Amino acid sequence: MKKLTQREKLFNFGISLLALGAFPLIWFLSQAILFRELTEIVSRNVLVVIGIIVGSSFVFLLFNGMERLIRLAPRERRDSLEARMFAGPSLFMIGLFLFYPAIRTIYLSFKDRYGKSFNGVENYSWAFSDTEMLVTIRNQIVWLVFVVFFTLLIGLIVGWLSDRLNKGEAFFKSIVFMPMAISAVGATAIFKFIYEYRPPPLTQIGIINGIRVSSGEKCSNNRIIEGVLNDYADPSCNRAIGWLQQRDLSNLQIGETLESGGWLSNLLVNFPLNTVLLLVIMIWAYTGFAAVVFSAGIKAIPADIMEAGQIDGASEIRIFLSIVIPYIKSTIIVVGTYMVVTVLKAFDIIYVSTRGDLETNLLAVKMLDEFSKYRNIGRSSTVAVIIFVCVIPIIVGNALREKESNSL
Repeated sequence: MKKLTQREKLFNFGISLLALGAFPLIWFLSQAILFRELTEIVSRNVLVVIGIIVGSSFVFLLFNGMERLIRLAPRERRDSLEARMFAGPSLFMIGLFLFYPAIRTIYLSFKDRYGKSFNGVENYSWAFSDTEMLVTIRNQIVWLVFVVFFTLLIGLIVGWLSDRLNKGEAFFKSIVFMPMAISAVGATAIFKFIYEYRPPPLTQIGIINGIRVSSGEKCSNNRIIEGVLNDYADPSCNRAIGWLQQRDLSNLQIGETLESGGWLSNLLVNFPLNTVLLLVIMIWAYTGFAAVVFSAGIKAIPADIMEAGQIDGASEIRIFLSIVIPYIKSTIIVVGTYMVVTVLKAFDIIYVSTRGDLETNLLAVKMLDEFSKYRNIGRSSTVAVIIFVCVIPIIVGNALREKESNSL
C-alpha cells in the first residue's frame, strides 16, 4: 500500500473535515437563516415552494463542489472521502435533532420550572416521592409487564395456530392484523364505546353496561316494548358500572367480598382496574402484528426438525415449547424489544380516553402535563430523562446481543 505524504494526509484530513463538519453546517445555517428571514415576508405556501427549489438547488451545488474537491485527492482515497461526504449531513442531522435535544433535556432536568436557575436533584427527588408521580410509575410498570407479556403470548399462540391451518390462513391473518391498520386514537375510541357509562336512568350505550343492565326478566336497557318502557330500575337488575372511573375494586361487588379476606384479598382490592382496561386496547392493537411476525419466523423453521419431533411422538405442545420457541428466540426478543419501547412512549390511548386522570397516567402523558398544563420545564425534562433511562438497557442489551450473534 502506498504511503501517504504529509501533504496528502493534510489534504485528506481537510476534505474529511469539510465533508463531516463544515459541509452540513453550511447547508443547515444557510437554510435556517434564509427561511427565518422569509417567514415574515411571504406566505407559508410560497415558503414551501421556495424551500423545495432553493433547498434542493443548494444541496446540489454543495455536493457538486465537494465532488470536485474529492477529485483532487489520490484515486485510492476517493471512495472513503465520498462515503464521508454522504455520511456527513446524516451524522450532522442526527446530532442536531437527536443528540443535542437529549443533552439539552438532561441539562434542563437540573433546573427550576422556568429553566433558568439550577436546583440540583430536586426534580428527581420529586419524581420518586410525589404521590401522583409514583402512581404514574406504577402504571408504567403494570403496562410494561402486562402488555409485553400478553402481546407476546397471544401473538405466539395465534401465529402458531394460523400456521397449522390448511385453508384460509391468509384470511385469518388479515383479520388478526386488521387492528394494526387502525390508529391508536381510533382503537381507543372503539373501546371507549365498549366501556362507556351513563348515569341511570339514561340508556347505556356502552356494550358491557348494555349487556349488564339488560340481563334479568324485569330488566331492559330502556326499550319500548308494546308501548311500555322497560328499564333497569328494578333492584334485581345489575347496575351500570363506570369502568374507566374505577381506580380499584373497592366500589364493586367483588371488592366488598375481598375486603373481608386476608392480606392477599386486600392486595387484590387495590387492583388498578381502569389501568388494566386501558392496556387491553394496546394488547388488542398489537397482537396481530406480533402474530404475523411470529408466523413468518415459524415458517422459517426447517420442516425436517418439525417432522423429527412428530416421529419421536412429541405432542403439539411439546413441539411448540421445545422446537418452535427456541428456534424463534431471536424473533421473540426483537418483538419484545419493540413492544417495550412502544409501551414506554404510549401516549394516544391515555390522552384520548382519560387524559391521565383517575390514576391512569403514563410517563409520556405526564411529561406533556408538566410542560403544558403546569408550565414546569424542569419536571417535564426529568420525566423525559426517566423514559430515556428506561430505554437505555434495551438499547445496550440489543447491541450486546447483536455483537454476540455476529461473533458466532
